[in-house]
Amino acid sequence: MQNGSPTKPSPKVSSISRRFSYALIGVVTLMWVGFAAFAIFFNVSKMEGELEQRLNNSLELAQISLPKPLWNVDHDIVEDFVKSLFLDKSIVYAKVLWGNLVITERKHEKFEQKDFSYFESSSTFIARTSDIIYAGQKVGTIQLVMSREIIKKELVVNISVIVNLTLVVIAGISVTSVFITRRYISRPLLELQNSATAIAQGDLEAFIDTSSSDEIGSLAKDLDVMRDSIKQLFGELSASKDELEEYSRTLEQKVEVRTQELARSVEELKALGEVSQAVSSTLDLQKVLATIVAHAAELSGTESGAIYEFDEASEEFQLRATHRMSEELIQAIQEAGVKLGETALGRAGVNREAVQISDILEEPTYPTSETMQQEGFRALLAVPLLREDRLIGGLVVRRRAPGQFQKETVDLLQTFATQSALAIQNARLFREIEAKGRELEIASKHKSDFLANMSHELRTPLNAILGYTELILDKIYGEVPENIQEVLERVEKNGRHLLGLINDVLDLSKIEAGQLVLSLDDYSMKEVVHTVFTSVESLAAEKNLELKVSVSPEVAQGKGDQQRISQVFLNLVGNAIKFTEAGEVRIEATASNDNFVVSVSDTGPGLSEADQQMIFEEFHQVDGSSTRKKGGTGLGLSIAKRIVEMHGGRIWVESTEGQGSTFWFTLPVRVERQKEQT
Repeated sequence: MQNGSPTKPSPKVSSISRRFSYALIGVVTLMWVGFAAFAIFFNVSKMEGELEQRLNNSLELAQISLPKPLWNVDHDIVEDFVKSLFLDKSIVYAKVLWGNLVITERKHEKFEQKDFSYFESSSTFIARTSDIIYAGQKVGTIQLVMSREIIKKELVVNISVIVNLTLVVIAGISVTSVFITRRYISRPLLELQNSATAIAQGDLEAFIDTSSSDEIGSLAKDLDVMRDSIKQLFGELSASKDELEEYSRTLEQKVEVRTQELARSVEELKALGEVSQAVSSTLDLQKVLATIVAHAAELSGTESGAIYEFDEASEEFQLRATHRMSEELIQAIQEAGVKLGETALGRAGVNREAVQISDILEEPTYPTSETMQQEGFRALLAVPLLREDRLIGGLVVRRRAPGQFQKETVDLLQTFATQSALAIQNARLFREIEAKGRELEIASKHKSDFLANMSHELRTPLNAILGYTELILDKIYGEVPENIQEVLERVEKNGRHLLGLINDVLDLSKIEAGQLVLSLDDYSMKEVVHTVFTSVESLAAEKNLELKVSVSPEVAQGKGDQQRISQVFLNLVGNAIKFTEAGEVRIEATASNDNFVVSVSDTGPGLSEADQQMIFEEFHQVDGSSTRKKGGTGLGLSIAKRIVEMHGGRIWVESTEGQGSTFWFTLPVRVERQKEQT
């Protein structure tokens, strides 16, 4: 391979030492800058996180410290708290609101003319807003702003230090790398380059200095070995060229086959996606099964298909959906019937696995064989529909060409069978749920009708008993002996108690039946409270309980059902007196944000956490035993809750065992229409 032309001089190249120095300086600089950038980012992130945490801590402290002062509208405590927040130099703005009223606002002197929206829109600050909650109600809002100025100052210092260090490192590396690379790398590599150039030009006998024992010497020895290998490679190159041409021809064929396989996989995935969407998006069983059988027939390369549902009672498969089947074939299948254990589908159901017939002509006794031959079908595949090993139905596809179905086709059909079983099972469950729902609705209506009828039937004779008892006590029928009078008074008292229980049951049945209608009219909350106080004062006096009432002057005229609101009061106050043995019962009414806020508190035994969760449920009583000391149906609080919610308000309880209970409820001051019950 050597030619007779003289060796051409090597072209002038740039100094490798200089390039190596530049590269080394560049790499070190990049690494240094990268490290510096990471350090700056880490420090900034850390400081940012610390600022965020400090701001969140301040908000959490506000949520702990401010609820009660805001509830009491204590300006001094709120102002002192905000001043204490400014001990943190990063906080530049704080504002506390009670509703729309600003309780206090404090700013850094640099931002006297700025408002909260300015800080929110600026990246220089972190602005947060938090609600202040007291007793489950929002009593105020706090807005805090913290400056990121300290992060900017720290960033400037870090960049200055990094720039100076980078310049010092670059200068040191430049001097050192130039000296070392020029002496130990550039000169030996230049000689090796000349030898390589000669070999590249065809001089395979060019001199190569292999005396050095370092890496460059090893490279020279490798170059010498490479020179010997080039001759051998020239011979092998010709043979490899022929092999490459042959491989190129076969590669196109393999790519085409693989492309077809991928296209088929995409079609299968698309079809399965459409089937899954149909199963999950609709309960129309016929539509879902028709979609499944159409895709199954298309992707399996068959001409028709059908899906059957298995009837466990008759052990027969009922035809549910078809694809490209003639009326004659459908009629023949329905007349012959498909029983468990018979036909390919029946055997598939028994064996719990796919069954196929490769040629229908080989099974002349097969049911519907004659009709299928007339239609031109020769082979069929039956796959059982299983759900947790329970037979749900079957999927059958038919093909006009005889022969076995491939394993891939069987696996694909089993996937569609799974989707079909899921669709049928969903439809069955939906039908069961609909039936149960109708049964429950009928039972609920019967219960409400029964309660309403029984309440009316019981109340009529009871009113008569109470009327005659009052007449006897009023001595309409003559003098009443003293010992009989005491008994009659007990009869009247217990009768009125029973009448109250019956009225509760009647009210509940009306509410559940949607027949309770509020009579909305103007009323005075002060008069309602006074009326309730007058009604229960004697009950409290009997137990030596102090009954206290506090009505705020802000309580104005309202609109609602006065009778039903009084019923809520009587239930709450009556319960408080009934369950309190010593101490006091207090009624308080205030107005806030167009709502009446009412509380009934007592010094009774209190309620456990479990009872607080269930006390407003129907027929629930704190003491549910058969030997309980306190009477009642457990309907009073449930009815009170329904009445309050029909007015658009809400009711809740706060209690600690052994420390009494406080029942709260709110009502809109003006109720224009009744809220629908859910």
